[in-house]
Amino acid sequence: MIDHPISILKTCVLLNKVLNTLVKKKYGKQYSIRLNSLCFIANRTNIHYSHTCSEKITLKSLRPIDMNELLLIKEFLLFNINTSLLCIDSECYLEVEDLEIKII
Repeated sequence: MIDHPISILKTCVLLNKVLNTLVKKKYGKQYSIRLNSLCFIANRTNIHYSHTCSEKITLKSLRPIDMNELLLIKEFLLFNINTSLLCIDSECYLEVEDLEIKII
C-alpha cells in the first residue's frame, strides 16, 4: 500500500466537487456527476503496474443526452480528472486512462 500525503478519501471528495462544478459551468446546471468512491479508492490502494486505471462516474441529467454531447462530456471529464489529480495529489499520481459513465 502506498503512503499518501493527503488521504485518498479527501482527494476523492475534493475531486467530486471540482468535477461537478466544472461540468455544471461548461454544460449547464441540468447535469450532475458523482465519482464512484469505492472504485477510486480501490484503484489507488491496490496498485498493479500491469492494469490500467479506469474510473466509474454517474452522470445525472434532467433531459435526454445526445451521443455527441456525451462523448464531449467524457473527454472533458477525463482531461479534468487527470489535471486535477496532478494538482491535488502529485506525489502519488495515477493517470486515469478511461471512464465508465452510467447515466441516470
